[in-house]
Amino acid sequence: MNNIEIKSLKPGMYFESPVYLDKGYVLLTPETPVSEMLIKNLNTWGFTTLFSEGSPIGRETPTQSGPSSNIQTATLDQNIKEKEGLNRARNFFMQMFHFTEKIHTRFKEDSILNLNAMTEEIKKAITMIREDDKYVLRFQEIVPPEGSEYMISHSVKTTILALSIGDRLKMPNHKLIELGIASLLHEVGMLQIPNKIYDKKGALSADEQKVIKAHTLLGFRALREFSLPRDILLGILEHHERNDGSGYPQGLSTARISQFGKIIAVACSYDAQISNRPFRSGRDAHTSLTGMLREMRSHYDEEVMKALLGILSIYPLGSYITLVNGYTGIVTETNDKDFRYPTVKILLDKNRNILKDQPSIKTSEGGEMKIVSVLNNSEIQKIKALIQTQG
Repeated sequence: MNNIEIKSLKPGMYFESPVYLDKGYVLLTPETPVSEMLIKNLNTWGFTTLFSEGSPIGRETPTQSGPSSNIQTATLDQNIKEKEGLNRARNFFMQMFHFTEKIHTRFKEDSILNLNAMTEEIKKAITMIREDDKYVLRFQEIVPPEGSEYMISHSVKTTILALSIGDRLKMPNHKLIELGIASLLHEVGMLQIPNKIYDKKGALSADEQKVIKAHTLLGFRALREFSLPRDILLGILEHHERNDGSGYPQGLSTARISQFGKIIAVACSYDAQISNRPFRSGRDAHTSLTGMLREMRSHYDEEVMKALLGILSIYPLGSYITLVNGYTGIVTETNDKDFRYPTVKILLDKNRNILKDQPSIKTSEGGEMKIVSVLNNSEIQKIKALIQTQG
């Protein structure tokens, strides 16, 4: 593979072989000439080198309706699709949020559980996840209603993530539906715990911790009256069990924990870590995920964690990152071949200026496409404020 310096490019130049922005991203094909706009964009985006197995084979003057306009149109179409996808994801989340709120309220006040309605809701969620997973899983871009109960948004996000994991593990549809119901109800035991303990801003006392830990057993006992399938009940009972036996309520070790329990444990823990609570701020998604990986042998099932990585990548969807060239971007797509190198939409240049054209690039191990850092939540808020101000 030959290195091609950006400064050597001329409008109208052709190459005898494809030209790559990195190992996996074809920038030019042999029938496509270099354009002035392309050269300008590459300089704006901070790139200095391209790669090709071929050499330049000629030069022509590009037309106004040629490759440069195609690049602009492709970027514009991509941005429109992303905006539409995120809007669908937000609408889906809000619809599921209000549904879950009604389910929890009716169960708490009247001890009524509409299983048929829940089944239909989970079916819709499965379809949405399969069609729009790269938007639905961008949790950091989907904000619950202000002043809403954490337990509701947590139950919804846990359900979405658990269903994504179950689908990745090729569960049959009827089992996915049961997994979704278990996830949606996994915190109902908390409804029997006083709010002053559940929402306490300071550290919990030993007695208060015991009360909180009782929620899995309380939920199991309350839902057992509805003759739910065994897997659903076990998922609710066991989602705080851990591989090394340090979990609760039974102190089960790896082989004795149900599959639903293992899946909900991972989904529940991930969302709990990235979410803001009255007593602490949420951590960024990358830090939360890498922390869970370090605890995998002692806490989480390996197969489930691998599925989570396949879904989110090591840099979860919606994470804000910095490339080696100083540019800032947001992770928009995972990479099935290697979860370390997701696709990133570039937002800001190294001087923190918003890019007019915001290209999506595939990150790589070396060169300018390498991710060097992940922004924390405080830095993300500053970037969002900057984009809003400049925009």
